[in-house]
Amino acid sequence: MRQKQLNKVMKKFKQAFSEEELETLGEQTGFCQRRRIVTPYRLGIALMESLSTGRIETLADILRAFNGLHGETVQYKPFHNQLAKKAFPEFMMALCGRLMEKLSEEALRFKDKTPFSRFNHILLHDGSSFSLKPALHKIFPGRFNKISPAAVELHVSLDLFTETPQIITLTPDTNSEVHYAPEAETITGGLLMADRMFFIKHYMAEIAEQGGHFLIKAKGTLNPLIRHAFHKNGREIKTWRGKRLNDVKNQFGRYKTLDLDVNWTTKQYTLDARLVMTWNQKKKHPRYLVSNLPRDDFSVEQLCDAYRLRWQIELMFKEWKSYANLHAFDTKKTPIAEGLIWAALCAAVLKRFLAYAAQRMYQVAISTRKTAMSLRYVLTDIFRALLHHRRKLRRAVSCALQYLANNATRAHPKRDKVSGRLKLNLEPVFG
Repeated sequence: MRQKQLNKVMKKFKQAFSEEELETLGEQTGFCQRRRIVTPYRLGIALMESLSTGRIETLADILRAFNGLHGETVQYKPFHNQLAKKAFPEFMMALCGRLMEKLSEEALRFKDKTPFSRFNHILLHDGSSFSLKPALHKIFPGRFNKISPAAVELHVSLDLFTETPQIITLTPDTNSEVHYAPEAETITGGLLMADRMFFIKHYMAEIAEQGGHFLIKAKGTLNPLIRHAFHKNGREIKTWRGKRLNDVKNQFGRYKTLDLDVNWTTKQYTLDARLVMTWNQKKKHPRYLVSNLPRDDFSVEQLCDAYRLRWQIELMFKEWKSYANLHAFDTKKTPIAEGLIWAALCAAVLKRFLAYAAQRMYQVAISTRKTAMSLRYVLTDIFRALLHHRRKLRRAVSCALQYLANNATRAHPKRDKVSGRLKLNLEPVFG
C-alpha cells in the first residue's frame, strides 16, 4: 500500500519538476532564451529550497543557497541581473500555477449522507496584504501610506477539499478586494464562503442563477424585506412578515438565534436568501450570515459551524508569512520583489503537497503548520537528489514523508472532531 502511494507521489513530483518542461516554461515567458548557469530550472529549484529551509533576508542569501545547491561559483552581479529581468515574475507566476495544478491532491472530504457532501468543491476566498520596501510605493502603493507606503495584496481562492489555492492574484494593496472575487460560474455545483467584504447582493444573485451556493458574512447595515422569521426551534414570528429588518432590530436582544427568509429587489437583480442572526452577548450586537443553502437540509448550527471553516484560509496566510519567507525582501527592483513573492508561494504549495502525501501514505492526520516548520530539515536532501543523484530521489522523498509522519501530526485529532474543523463530519483522506 505504501509503495503504491509512494509511486503516485513520485510520478506527480517528477512531472511537476520536469527539467525539460521548466526550461520550456522559462522560454515561453521570455525569462531565458539562452541556457547559461542560472537556468530557469536551476533557479526555480534553488529558490524553493532556500525559501523553504530558513529565513531569507537578502539576495546574497539566495545566491549562496544557489551556489551551495548546484556546486557553482556564480557572482552576485550576474545573478542579480537574472532576477532583475522583467520576465522573472512572469516565470515564477507561471511556475506557481503549474505547481498548484500538478501537486493538487484531495486532502479532506465530507462523509457520505452529510449535507455538505453534495458539493464538488468548496471555495474559501479572502485576501492578505503585507508591506514591501518603501521605494516600491509607486508600483505597489499601500492603503496605509504613512505606515506602509508600499504594500501588496494577495487575493486567494482556496479549495477546502485539496487545501490548495485555485487562484492567486497579486495586486497593489490599494486595489479593492471586491474586484477579485471568483467568477460566479466557477461556483456552479459548489459553495463559496467569504467575509463581509464580499457581501455584494448582485454577485450573490448571480451565483444562485449559475447553480452555485454561498455562505457569506453580512454587513450590519443590511436592511432586506423579511418574508418569514423563525426561532431556533422552528416556530415562526408571524408579526415580522413583510417588515424591514431595521423595523425589528430592537427586538433582537431577546433572541439568541434567528433564521429569516429575506429578499432584496432592484431593477438589476432579485435576491432571495436566508439570513441567520446570532447574538453576540459580549458585544451586545447581532452577527449575520447570508446564504442560499436550503433550510430543510442545513440547520442554523451547521451554517455557523461551516462558516468557521473559512478560518482555514487565514491559517494558510499565516503559514505563508511565517514559514515560506513571504515578506518584504531587501530590494528596490519591482521584478525581483514580485518574483520572490511568487517563489515563496511555490515553496508553500510544495510543502502542502508533501504534507498530504505523508497523510495518505502513513494514514495519520498531518498538520500543515508543523509540516511548514519541519521540512527545512529534509527538503534539501530531496532537491540534491533531484539535481545530482536521481537514483536516490525515491529514497529521499520516502524518508521525508516518514519524517513528517513522525514529527508533523495534528496535535488534537479527537478535539478536531468535537469542536474543530472536522465537526461537520469532514474527515482527512487516507490511502
